[in-house]
Amino acid sequence: MPESIYDIAIIGGGVNGCGIARDAAGRGLRVLLAEKDDLASGTSSASSKLIHGGLRYLEHYEFSLVRESLKEREILWVLAPHIIRPLRFVLPCHRAMRPAWLIRLGLFLYDHLGGRKKLKASRMLDLRKDRAGAPLKAEYVRGFEYSDCAVDDARLVVLNALDAASRGARIKVRTKVTGAVRQGDNWQITLQERGSGQSERIKARVLVNAAGPWVGEMAAKSSGSGTASSSLRLVKGSHIVVPRLHDDSRAYILQNHDGRIIFVIPYAEDFTLIGTTDVDVPGGPGKVEAS
Repeated sequence: MPESIYDIAIIGGGVNGCGIARDAAGRGLRVLLAEKDDLASGTSSASSKLIHGGLRYLEHYEFSLVRESLKEREILWVLAPHIIRPLRFVLPCHRAMRPAWLIRLGLFLYDHLGGRKKLKASRMLDLRKDRAGAPLKAEYVRGFEYSDCAVDDARLVVLNALDAASRGARIKVRTKVTGAVRQGDNWQITLQERGSGQSERIKARVLVNAAGPWVGEMAAKSSGSGTASSSLRLVKGSHIVVPRLHDDSRAYILQNHDGRIIFVIPYAEDFTLIGTTDVDVPGGPGKVEAS
């Protein structure tokens, strides 16, 4: 089979890979995306299903990151209102954790950093009177409410891939990249279909490694070292899904005494999604299990 030359070849069919494919194809570039399993089969369908600005990053003074994320949140909502919806979050206060004045300041910045246009502003809550206090312990008497967005994460990925394909991108699922070598001005890339075992060689001017937790493995293949980078930190975030815990349509963001936060989010009408953890993963991504 003769070799095809693409402007960009993308490894990985998650939200990053498919988003890059859509953007590049929309700019008139010739694009190929290869995903070894199915679209959104990894991290992109196992998220907390939020489009958020990263409220907790304000504690680390990541103001530019939060500003950019908030602006992108508004853009995504405008582009895909059929799968992205506003979601109000209740953040209970406790005297043994972050002080109320600090939370108020953070939410003020969160309201204004990104040029919010459509989402409701944050406000203070009296949890003794507001129905949001009903599921909480009596010691939580005050809290705040703010806006973010929820998303059907896997569908967002697939829609990006479909849009990329409609603009001329070639989307190949169940197709592994078995080799990538830089030769002159181009990358020589070998693809293998998992079902038939058939191989194909292509050329690309640019190679994008969007393989998620497999990014180190793919970098090793393209560098010729054969060894994944040890500098990559793999972290797993586990969620649990339980029968719906409360009747309110709002989500909760709960503080832990060690500084961590936990989301409690209405999910699929009859359930509640609780997460997430932040635990280092020894070994490769194929060994990850919920715990």
